[in-house]
Amino acid sequence: MVATPWFAGLATGSPLITTWFKAMGAKVGRGVWCESYWLPEADLVELGDGATVNQGSVVQTHLFHDRLLATDAVRLRRGATLGPNSVVLPAATLGKHATVGPVSLVMRGESVPDKTRWIGNPIGPWAE
Repeated sequence: MVATPWFAGLATGSPLITTWFKAMGAKVGRGVWCESYWLPEADLVELGDGATVNQGSVVQTHLFHDRLLATDAVRLRRGATLGPNSVVLPAATLGKHATVGPVSLVMRGESVPDKTRWIGNPIGPWAE
């Protein structure tokens, strides 16, 4: 959060932000679009080739439960998209080319299947 005012806030949506996340320990594939700096524990984040993290989204890798801190990895597989202002909680995975719509919540430990679309809080199937 110290870097946000002078760097991260300005670098979102550019190759600089993904380079910064790599330096912080994140696994970031080729062609990742990241328009958010909210990856609290970058070393627990995996963004596959072509993954998209839209503006205002949070890739949350920690939760407190009964006053105990629990951390776990979050994975966005190749081509996965996390919609604007959405949140994905620890131990969750977005499958290859899966889409989570805007203002949605992926609950702890959920696995979004490959090539599917989800939306809501918590997420459910995105009907046509």
